[in-house]
Amino acid sequence: MSRQYASWSIVQLEEEFERAQDGGDRAAVERVVSELGFRTTAKARSLLQAAERFLGAAEKPRSEPGGVAKPSPNAKAGPAPRPRPAGNGKPSRKPTVEQQHAIDQFQRGGSVKINAYAGTGKTSTLEFLAHSTSRRGQYIAFNRSIVRDAEEKFPNTVNCATSHSLAFKATPSAYRNNTEKMTGKVNANQLAEMLNLKRWSVDGRHVLQPRSQGYLILDTLRRYMQSADAELTALHVPRHGSLLAAPEATMRAVTEFALHGAKHVWSRMSSASDAMPLGHDGYLKLWALSNPKIAADFILLDEAQDTNPVVLDVLRKQPAQMVYVGDKYQQIYEWRGAVNAMEKIATQGETYLTTSFRFGPAIAEWASKLLLLLGEMRPLKGNAAVKSRVGSVEPRTILARTNATTIAAIIECLDEGKKPHLVGGTDELMDMLRGVQDLKEGRQSTVPDFFGFNKWEEIVEFAKGGEGDHLMSFVNLVESRGERQLMWALNRTVDEERSDLTISTAHKAKGREWSTVRLMDDFLRSQPGKQPSGPDPAEVRLFYVALTRAKEAVEVPPTVLSLVR
Repeated sequence: MSRQYASWSIVQLEEEFERAQDGGDRAAVERVVSELGFRTTAKARSLLQAAERFLGAAEKPRSEPGGVAKPSPNAKAGPAPRPRPAGNGKPSRKPTVEQQHAIDQFQRGGSVKINAYAGTGKTSTLEFLAHSTSRRGQYIAFNRSIVRDAEEKFPNTVNCATSHSLAFKATPSAYRNNTEKMTGKVNANQLAEMLNLKRWSVDGRHVLQPRSQGYLILDTLRRYMQSADAELTALHVPRHGSLLAAPEATMRAVTEFALHGAKHVWSRMSSASDAMPLGHDGYLKLWALSNPKIAADFILLDEAQDTNPVVLDVLRKQPAQMVYVGDKYQQIYEWRGAVNAMEKIATQGETYLTTSFRFGPAIAEWASKLLLLLGEMRPLKGNAAVKSRVGSVEPRTILARTNATTIAAIIECLDEGKKPHLVGGTDELMDMLRGVQDLKEGRQSTVPDFFGFNKWEEIVEFAKGGEGDHLMSFVNLVESRGERQLMWALNRTVDEERSDLTISTAHKAKGREWSTVRLMDDFLRSQPGKQPSGPDPAEVRLFYVALTRAKEAVEVPPTVLSLVR
């Protein structure tokens, strides 16, 4: 039997399953199942189970639950709930006092905000809410694996989906029937060729090669598509790399070029008859611009603190009861344009989950100190039944603030004869290192931090200045080890199941937990309490996320702990 997807990563298989599931493409799901039979990782097994459930349930379609909200004729309705095995009964355990408060608030009606600290059972709380009513609900999460888990636990009256899944199903068939149009991608090189872009000398110091211009247009579009804005404006044009220190006259010229190009490309992307791919962000934006109405009586938004503005704007307009759940102190994606709904949105009701199921009082005490730095007087309480400590450990997981420090941890692991696994894969870091090679060979790179630079030496100089301080760790690592040795180390990482040690940035560790964790010494570089303006809230939030991934023990460098005492 030929393996059509033999070369595909698990992420690509997940995307294909999501597309096929949304489009009801049973044959494609069967092909994914066939390929997953050759895979042995935990992710592959989980995806295989979800795909087999879909195929099994699709053979016995069930009747829709009552009380379906009918959208207006000019609106895009949300999809009907996916078929799921019957018997998703109510949770066997009873809710805690705090969870009961959330249930009571939900049943009173009106919009509700549930502030859920790290490890305090937000998903199980949403499960209680879903089972407390016979009304029709919609659960929305960004992560596909979280959605698959929710489908196992929520009642059949609640549809579980990602925002992209909702958008995909609601996109007109003229787009949806063209897989390449919906999910294809155009990279900077391809766009430069399609638009016939030429080398552009903006001023005496800034020269943009065709692929850099293509990247600038694509990134402007990305920012627009993830925003709540109806029109493309100058505010969507990014200021990366050398443009951070460019004169205003140069930036005006760059902005005018990027905006003109982005408008042209968007008009092609949004045309069903044009081959220019929409991509996932594109069809999500089209859906939002259509003012859709989600067919549900209530909507549960998970991880609300990191919601894209485009999704949040859609939800703000829904007549359904809205429930926002998340932890505003775990917002760590604001640099990607995410909006902290837990802070921005005003609701009619508000409750708190402050007792962690994940770890005991020792870790909770240190986490509460970080919350205090962020102005939160309500402490995080540990689980009295769990023994945990902050101190020296033999870690199963190492977490770092920056990509550069994860590479250092990988090298340290390899030097000790251990097999490391890098959460999220090596693609991002490999792209940066290939970008270093490009610059050393006199070619511009589309890596955002390297944008507009022509030589590696310019990056080194830039990193030493104020605007490029965030690159210093990476530059030092490349200068001391060389990009080839770093790529060699990344190529020796393994799947998590075969690893001796899991290594991750705190960003990619969000939503996960491990028994023992060691933090690297690159957290809280802003040195809270030692600057006139106080701690950098973004740094403190990231440290809070990292600290609370551990269940039993977490080791924090004394130099970092001393900044919090």
